[in-house]
Amino acid sequence: MRRTPLLWAALALCAPGSAAAQQQAPVAATDPAETQPAERPAAAPALDVDSLRKEYLTLRDQLFRSRARAAAVATSLYSSKLRIQLDYGTGRFYTVTRATIRLDGANVYDDAQGAIASDLAPRWNGFVAPGRHQITFRIEATGKDDRRFATSVESSFTVQAPAGKDLVVRCAARDEGDIAYEWQRSEQGSYRLRLDVAVESSKRAEGTRGVKRARR
Repeated sequence: MRRTPLLWAALALCAPGSAAAQQQAPVAATDPAETQPAERPAAAPALDVDSLRKEYLTLRDQLFRSRARAAAVATSLYSSKLRIQLDYGTGRFYTVTRATIRLDGANVYDDAQGAIASDLAPRWNGFVAPGRHQITFRIEATGKDDRRFATSVESSFTVQAPAGKDLVVRCAARDEGDIAYEWQRSEQGSYRLRLDVAVESSKRAEGTRGVKRARR
């Protein structure tokens, strides 16, 4: 076939290495983020120290007022003062292994050193709401002559706390039995557990928060 000049021109334009083909070739798109410089992070705003200080003082004043109100409410609500004493009178013959006191079901005294047999210190002292309260004593002890013999006694009772007054509850516990001593000699003996409780209220002295000692 005879090639005309027009055909030669068309073939030249379609040739892969021609300048025209290179001009018509598609250009890959580029990501604008790759061509633009990275933006600098925004600077953190400056702290307003005065505003923070004012807010702190406001919150502190509110806290102080709340505490003062709570104390005032507690003073009017818990206006009765209660002292609980627990003594063990036969520590010479029995070792107290544990003594506990519960007030309205909550444990307020727990000792495993035999303190109730060695001193007369109050075991609990604090304010309670006026009205009815339950006190529970529990004492566990073992015989000093024969540790195979152990005793435990638990007793619960209620007291009435007068409003604005002091209430003293004194418990004297003892075991006058001789089984830990006599069993080694004659295989007989006795337990004589006793728990005596005395309750006394007294008018609170003006300007003081103390209570007078209960009578034995």
